[in-house]
Amino acid sequence: MRIQGTEALICEPNALASGLCSARQVHRSPRLAPSAHCGRAAIILIAVGFIVSLPASRVTAHPISLSSVVVDVREDHIKADLQIMLEDLVLYHELEADANYVYSAKDLRAAAEKHKQFVLDYFSVLNSDGIRLVGKLDELESDKIEEEGVRQTELMKRSVNYLLSFPVERRQDFLTFTQTFGGPNAILPALMDLMVLQNGILVDRPTQLTVGRPHSIRFDWEHPPTNEPTSFRELRQRREEQLQQRLGIATYGGLYSFLYVTRFEVRHEILIPLLTLEQWLPLSRKDTDFLDVEEQEAARHSIEQFFRDKSPVSINGRQVPAKLTRLNFFGLDITDFALNAEPRRVSVHQARVGVILTYPSPTPPKEVVVTWSTFSEYAPYLRSIVLVGDEAPAEHYFRANRTDFRWNGEWETTKLTPVVAASKALTTEMTREVLGKLLPNIYAAFDFRDDGEVYDALATSVQGDLLRELYLQIKRSLIMAEQGGAISHVDSVEVLSVTPPTRTSTPTFDATWQVAGTVEHWGHVHTRINEYQAMVTLASEGGNWKLESLEPSNERRVRFQTRIRGSKQD
Repeated sequence: MRIQGTEALICEPNALASGLCSARQVHRSPRLAPSAHCGRAAIILIAVGFIVSLPASRVTAHPISLSSVVVDVREDHIKADLQIMLEDLVLYHELEADANYVYSAKDLRAAAEKHKQFVLDYFSVLNSDGIRLVGKLDELESDKIEEEGVRQTELMKRSVNYLLSFPVERRQDFLTFTQTFGGPNAILPALMDLMVLQNGILVDRPTQLTVGRPHSIRFDWEHPPTNEPTSFRELRQRREEQLQQRLGIATYGGLYSFLYVTRFEVRHEILIPLLTLEQWLPLSRKDTDFLDVEEQEAARHSIEQFFRDKSPVSINGRQVPAKLTRLNFFGLDITDFALNAEPRRVSVHQARVGVILTYPSPTPPKEVVVTWSTFSEYAPYLRSIVLVGDEAPAEHYFRANRTDFRWNGEWETTKLTPVVAASKALTTEMTREVLGKLLPNIYAAFDFRDDGEVYDALATSVQGDLLRELYLQIKRSLIMAEQGGAISHVDSVEVLSVTPPTRTSTPTFDATWQVAGTVEHWGHVHTRINEYQAMVTLASEGGNWKLESLEPSNERRVRFQTRIRGSKQD
C-alpha cells in the first residue's frame, strides 16, 4: 500500500518555499499549485506539440517527465512511492487517442505495466558507499485510470503510482537519489520532485531531481526526528543545527567558493560536485560510476591547468600564477574535508572535488583582483565567501556580467616589543610576567614569511645559540598534520604556571603554558590547543630579557575543534 499520508508531493507554494512542507499539505489534483502549473504548462504544451510532430523513430528517450517520489527510510528497508503522469505514459509508449481524444483504459494500463522496468532502471538509490541498491516493485496503483478511458485534457491531472522497496542490510548514514528519466536525447530535462522521510517524518526540504544532479541526505540514527517542525522558529533552529553539523555546507550538491586574503597570499578554495566539474572538464575513468585513486591522481594536472586558466588572480598589479596546493576527492562524510582524509575510490554521484589554489605574494597584498568566468547550466553564478584576515565573512557573487572581485586594503605591521630587564632579581610573579611577554613575541615572529625576517624578529626575544633550534622546534609545532601540513596562526599564549626562579644572573625555572593555534580551510576554523612544559633559562642582553635555553619535558594536545567562521562560537 502507499506510504501513509503521502498522497502527492507538491506542497502549498508558501509551505514549499519555507521548508515547512509536510506530507499532509498537498494538492491531490491538479498536481501542481496553480501558479506553478500555468507557467510550466505553457512550456509543456509547446514542447509536446513539437515532440508529437516528430517521426516516431526520433522519440528514443523519455520525452518529458513531471514525476514525483516520496521516500521513507527505515533502519532495515526503504520504501518509495513514485508517481508518473499519464501524459508520460502516452508520450513514451506512443499511445493513440480515438476520434474523441480519449485514451482507452486498456492501452493506458498496458503502458503502465510496460513502464515498471523503466521506473526500476532509471530511478536509483545509492547507499553510503555509492553502491546502487536493488529495488523491487511491490505494487502498481492504476485506479485513476477510469474504465471509460481518459480524455487528453485529463492526462496531466491523473497518474499511476509505483510502490518500490529497497532492502538494506544495515542502517544507512547517507543515501543518494538520482533519476535519468529524460535520457541523453530528451528535448526537455526530466524533473522529479523528491520528498524524503525518516521513519515517516520529513527530514529535509523537498527538492527537485534533474538529470546529472544527484541529491544526497544524511540520516541521524542516534537522534532520529520525532516530529515535524511546527513553526518557523523551530525550522530555523533545526537548520542552524544541521548547518553546524555539516560545518556550513548546506547541501551536498552545492558549489562552494572561499576566497582568503592574508598578508602572505590570496587563496581560492573551491568545493565542487564531481558531476558539476565534469560539465567543464570531463575526467577519464574505467568505471562509469566510480573514480579510482589512480584516476584521481592522473586528473591533477588537467584540473590545475583548468583552474589556472579560468581563475586568474593579480596582486598589487601583478598577475600571479596559481599553485595547486591541495586536490582532494571527498565523499559525503563532512569529516572528509574537515580533516585531511586519505585518498580512496569515490562514487561520481556522491563525490565532491576540493581544490585549493594559492597565489603567494612576497609583500602584503594591497590590491587584489580575482576573476571567475566559468559558468554552466548547473552553476549560472558563483557565490564566494570572502575572508580577509580576521574580519567577519562577506560574500561576493561572480556573474557572467560581473566576473571580477576587487579588494583594496592595508595590513597592520607586526610589532615586537622587547621585554626590559628592570630587575635581575625576579620574583615568581615577575618571572611569569616576563615569560608571558617573551612567548607571544616568539610566536608572533612567525607572522613573517621570509626566513631572514623571522630570524630578525626572534632575535628580539631569543639569544643567538638558541635561535636556530627554537626556530625549527616552533615551526614544526605549528604544522597541523590534520590539515595536510598547513602552518597554523597562533591566536593566544597563556602561561599557566612557573616555579620560583633560581637567584642567579640567569634565572632558571620550570614553566607550563598553552598555545592556541588555528588554520582555516573551506570556511572552517580548526583550532588546536597544545600544552607545553619546559625548563627555561633567561638572560639579560642589552638591557632586555631573552630566552637563553629552553629544554622541553612534556607536550600534550589539550583540544582540537572545528567551527564555522562567523558562527556564534567565534
